[in-house]
Amino acid sequence: MAEHKNILEILHNILKNHKKKEITFGEIMSLLEDQGLMLLIAIIAFPMAIPIPTPPGFTTLFGVPLCILTFQIFRKDNKVWLPKFISEKKIKTETFVNFANKAEPFFNKIAKYLKPRYEVVMNDTFEKIMAVIAFLCSVSVALPILFGNAIPCAAVLIMALGMLYRDGLVVIIGMITGIVGIIISTTVVVLFFWLGKMAFMKLFSDYL
Repeated sequence: MAEHKNILEILHNILKNHKKKEITFGEIMSLLEDQGLMLLIAIIAFPMAIPIPTPPGFTTLFGVPLCILTFQIFRKDNKVWLPKFISEKKIKTETFVNFANKAEPFFNKIAKYLKPRYEVVMNDTFEKIMAVIAFLCSVSVALPILFGNAIPCAAVLIMALGMLYRDGLVVIIGMITGIVGIIISTTVVVLFFWLGKMAFMKLFSDYL
């Protein structure tokens, strides 16, 4: 991955040099190259990393794309793959410029704390382990698990930002957070099925 200070600087340059009024997601991902994958993961994970109530199906809607994208980290795909209906989706260039402008303060604050460090641990094996954790977290996000989505999603966001800035320490923190989130999600699922089984056995105890 290329070293850089702020992904939005690159995004601004891309939009500034794009002369057409509209641009597709596929074009943006292609121009961002290897950084596009992590940026897209961070953008999708950000709204769900906030522990607030969400409409039914909201986490699944965002969790499934996260599963697809985090799996591509493991595969080390040179080009981000998106479903055709997403990659060919056109959006006004001006809209993306406005998004970049609004997101810039957030990324500028993050840039104060994120920097290239502990890069020695960021080898292929490390990235594959991180990808597995990120994928499992994404599965947890995609499942309708009560109180089990925010922590895994926050973990994915932290890992993606750490990778964007080549910050090994932040990636490790994200991985630890992800493991905690996976344990919580698994516990919730197991408890749900156990309670369901107990309720089923009690309800039909006379027929068993």
